[in-house]
Amino acid sequence: MPFFKDRNWLLKNVVGNWEVSPLYTFESPEYATVQSTVDTNLNGDTAGDRVVVNPAGVDGTGSGVRALKNSAGAIVAYVANNPNARYITAGRGAWATGGRDTLATRHINNCDLALVKHFSITERLRFDLFGDFLNVMNHPQFVPGLLNQIDSFRQSGSAVLNYLNPAKPVFNNPEATFSSNARTVVVGAKLVF
Repeated sequence: MPFFKDRNWLLKNVVGNWEVSPLYTFESPEYATVQSTVDTNLNGDTAGDRVVVNPAGVDGTGSGVRALKNSAGAIVAYVANNPNARYITAGRGAWATGGRDTLATRHINNCDLALVKHFSITERLRFDLFGDFLNVMNHPQFVPGLLNQIDSFRQSGSAVLNYLNPAKPVFNNPEATFSSNARTVVVGAKLVF
């Protein structure tokens, strides 16, 4: 903002010489693959084994299953604990119907602000003070990545696995899994010559 650019040194350097850079970001949700965390396809591991999708189920809900056994004690079927759930854990050997990237996480609605104050010392020498305010409104946003960086599920481990597992209480509950991406303030100074 070039206020007082051609005025005396005091007005130019105390009141003028500001840079203001607002940035607004709206990002559609990232999609995640819901996982059974059971060896559904009987290949010896649980990596990437998906779920059964109930098209008539309530969107965003999940359920575990219980095994039904015959008189000889062998498992013959699985029954959903919540038949109204959209995502149901596929038991061992069950046919999983879930596809990739079917569960929408939260969208990003974020405002950042950068402020820079220039102090002109001579014609070629300048001192700058700056501040970057990321998520300046401190609006909680529970998303798998960062607000200012494109990352797919930055966090890993059991917390994220539980978020994607329909049998767990934290299934599709981002507040219980991800950081709120609280406001971050970065301040600095530099000498330009």
